[in-house]
Amino acid sequence: MTESSKLSLLQATLSVAVPMRIAELRDKPIEEILDPEALRSIQTRLAEAREEVLYGGKYCADGFNAVSDGIARLAFLPGGIDVFGMHFDASSQ
Repeated sequence: MTESSKLSLLQATLSVAVPMRIAELRDKPIEEILDPEALRSIQTRLAEAREEVLYGGKYCADGFNAVSDGIARLAFLPGGIDVFGMHFDASSQ
């Protein structure tokens, strides 16, 4: 699988997973969505998964979930977030 096709697959799965996670977070207060402890947990999960999100491995699923959770949480910031050639904004969903 080429780097381009891996990115396309990641984009396709994130385009589904992130809006679903945004919907789950929508009714929570912004302080809970951007809670430093929750963000540190995402950071720890990403550190464990590293490139396994793209290449597969023991931590691939948890890493992907951390990526989509982190993007969804950042989408609640004013203006949303641009990542992997996509834009996510919780205020417009």
